[in-house]
Amino acid sequence: MFEDFNEVVCLGMGGSYSEMAKDKLFKAYDLFLYQLSLNSITDCIDYVDENSNAIAILPVETTAKGIIRETIDNLITTKNQNIQILAETIIPVNDCILSKTTEFYSISGLISNPNALAKCKTFIKDEMPRQLNVVIAESMDESARLLNNYNLTYSIIGTHKTAEIYNLNVLKEHIEDFKNNNRRFIVIGDAQTHPTGKDKTSIVLFLDDKQGALLDIVQVFVKYHINITQINSKMVNNNAEEQAVFIDFDGHKEDEIIRNLLDELSPHAKGIRTIGSYTSF
Repeated sequence: MFEDFNEVVCLGMGGSYSEMAKDKLFKAYDLFLYQLSLNSITDCIDYVDENSNAIAILPVETTAKGIIRETIDNLITTKNQNIQILAETIIPVNDCILSKTTEFYSISGLISNPNALAKCKTFIKDEMPRQLNVVIAESMDESARLLNNYNLTYSIIGTHKTAEIYNLNVLKEHIEDFKNNNRRFIVIGDAQTHPTGKDKTSIVLFLDDKQGALLDIVQVFVKYHINITQINSKMVNNNAEEQAVFIDFDGHKEDEIIRNLLDELSPHAKGIRTIGSYTSF
């Protein structure tokens, strides 16, 4: 399936977690595709929406913060309705202090983007010098490139992948505030998957916000003994009377029992879209 594509779009570069998920995909499927890195989830999805020869690898959930709405919201509104989730994987979060020096206690400066600084604020406050000179960068990649402009006592926040790319030393690991944090990534593209026996399906149902609407949906899953692995909802177009309900559940859309499930769900919703049946890599 992935051999039919010739481009992969990643969120960020310079050792981003999206790049790490890409490496894992390439290893699992023995792939090599041209890589394009963009700076926002919306840009990545728009690119795939306009280029059917491309897939994108995007974060969809974190242990710390839950579902990433920007990914799901843009995925369900693509112009190309054939774009689906094709696979998923989990990448453990391991933010590190990286530097050209090998001595952590010589560090006097830190270059990082605001998001990374916010994720690691406890470590920075408790473990790094009080007079630390903080330089703001737009991304992890820019942080690594800016490091060349400063002396050996400066450091950045990055990943092991960043250290590998820029030949830096890992001085401290797991500096993030929220420990045991994982990121779930999805691969999206214009393709169809086939059952493997260990699949998950994701759908979105559009419901009127009325009493018992969600209960009716859940009861259909109970009837077919289908395990729901995740369920979330949001307002549609800031209208409190309309809800989009996102459901992940075990099974593949080509399985007979899942086809029957989806048929029975349809009368309970104003609309329904299957946004992928996929397995993990």
